[in-house]
Amino acid sequence: MTADGLHGTDDETNAVDAADLESDGEVDDAALRPAWGRPEAVAMRWAVPPDADGRTPPAVLAHKVRRLGLGRALRVVQAGDLRVVVGDATRAAVVDEVLPRGTQVEVWRLPPDAPGDLVGEPRVLRQGDGLVVVDKPGDLAVHPSARYLHCTVTAWLRRRGTPANPCHRLDRETSGVLVCANDKAAERRWKQAFAHGAVEKEYLAVVDGEVAAPFVVDLPLALQGDRGLVRIRVVADDAGPPARTRFEPVDVSADGRRTLLRCTPATGRQHQIRAHLHAAGHPIVGDKLYQMGDRWFDAFTRRALTDDERARLPCARQCLHASRVRLGAEEFVAEAPVDLLAAFAGR
Repeated sequence: MTADGLHGTDDETNAVDAADLESDGEVDDAALRPAWGRPEAVAMRWAVPPDADGRTPPAVLAHKVRRLGLGRALRVVQAGDLRVVVGDATRAAVVDEVLPRGTQVEVWRLPPDAPGDLVGEPRVLRQGDGLVVVDKPGDLAVHPSARYLHCTVTAWLRRRGTPANPCHRLDRETSGVLVCANDKAAERRWKQAFAHGAVEKEYLAVVDGEVAAPFVVDLPLALQGDRGLVRIRVVADDAGPPARTRFEPVDVSADGRRTLLRCTPATGRQHQIRAHLHAAGHPIVGDKLYQMGDRWFDAFTRRALTDDERARLPCARQCLHASRVRLGAEEFVAEAPVDLLAAFAGR
């Protein structure tokens, strides 16, 4: 099946962007196994952008999926899985040909997962009036990516016969309220409300250290990009857009090593709560990037961690939970999950 976006033979279709493809920096082995011509294969199509004009196919692919690297991209091209679109058909890209800007190309790969791989299903909080609101488990992706096709919220919603589009972002490891819409008017209303800061959001986080009093972090944020080892990290940057979050302690663990915080963001920047808590000296427990650091995270994405390094991670996922979302009279609440409370108690 060939068209813009990500495709599967069972019509599991969703557009993905470069950030989704990089999948927090990790490249799944399925992306490197020959896929072209196999019925279960999926594809993504895009046009060669101006800043990749005149590059070879491996360079174009490595530019699109940066964590793939030139060596792995070369293997994909040599396997015939990077295709050049010619009318209604495609041909295998030639390793040393030049691809001008605007050329339509496709990369094919095998699905990285299967529907049966899903561990923990979302819980429907509300369905009706154009909305499907769910309580998302931690470690479940919202959209398809390089590592997930079937094990996503959007795929799960389609399988249960209620296809809907998420109205906002929620990190894969973050659990809690996710507002989705299956009606264009409802989708437009909620997306605009999220974009303009009209939605009240509240999170629970388990953090390192004892927090005795409420505090506010008012710190502009921007992507680290080429300034550091991990491009997707968000850092304090005076040139970035303003970001403000209020934090209030709910409880302190018996040993005083961890605090359960209520987090209320006034803005909606990427990784805002995670980056603000790191800046405040209280990183979220289990945060592979902001608690563990760039070098640990980079080794994790390359699957290069030693057993000792992996054992340093205090929790399997970041302990962040979207507990409440409100727009006008509409309010959705998701109780704190068991794994988050266990992490708070140090179990």
